[in-house]
Amino acid sequence: MNFPIGFILRSAFKTHTLLLVMILALASCESDDDSYDHDPPAGMGALIIDNHTDDDISVYLNGVETNKAPDSDWKAYDLKPGGYRLVLEQRGGDHSFNDDVDVLENRRTILDVQYSSNPYRYDVFLRYD
Repeated sequence: MNFPIGFILRSAFKTHTLLLVMILALASCESDDDSYDHDPPAGMGALIIDNHTDDDISVYLNGVETNKAPDSDWKAYDLKPGGYRLVLEQRGGDHSFNDDVDVLENRRTILDVQYSSNPYRYDVFLRYD
């Protein structure tokens, strides 16, 4: 069966156009995370601790204890942009995490906290929104 070249080109164009539209739609879905009902004030950044554990977690920024991140919930901290030393510690337990984290102006720095296979450590996954 022979197809005219014009038919083949139009079909290929339609297929590629549809594929491009689907890719753009998926990309736009991931560019903005609406699951956190918090935006930082102008000129500030927000650090969000998303606690996926059954523990209340003590949060220390640059050695100073802040409000706790409640179990199975998230907590936002509005901060000046810059680098911070972060320590997460299980309240009354053995799990912990420590690392440096950057807070970006007018952005959310999101830390997903989960249990690790190591019984003394949290796994923490960082992303910016």
